Amino acid sequence: MSNASQADSVWSGRLEPDQATRDTWSSSPHSTVLVGCGLEWDAIVIAPLERGLAALSRLGLPMDRGYPVLADYVRQELIVHVPAGTARRCTAQGTRSLTTGSWLLVPAGQRGSICATWLSIPHHTRLRFVDPGELSDALRQVDQTGAASHASLLPPP
Repeated sequence: MSNASQADSVWSGRLEPDQATRDTWSSSPHSTVLVGCGLEWDAIVIAPLERGLAALSRLGLPMDRGYPVLADYVRQELIVHVPAGTARRCTAQGTRSLTTGSWLLVPAGQRGSICATWLSIPHHTRLRFVDPGELSDALRQVDQTGAASHASLLPPP
């Protein structure tokens, strides 16, 4: 299985929160905090969530390597952290840049809420970021191929 196929099967499983994630939300009194963007990182908001997941699959981005990636299951959006000052390099349609002056709801620790859940938990000592230009290209490829349809996100049999 290629890296992209392996990544696809992992990211596609995050389209809906699992029961363990839902249980964490209900047991956490302080599940989210607001943080300012633009100092340590910027963020790119991608709509819809399914499209963003398909782009991460296209990049072959591993979930367990400390790339900060969030899901907002209420708004059906994916939020990807990128290096500070670079978010505007993502020029794909259906994205918003969060940079200096913007605020983002993030999980407090590893817990979260339906509005802010880590899909890929950031490494606590060494942050890794997605390149916004590569993300933009991946989103365009997803848009051109229609790869964000739910059926294409299902893992291979």
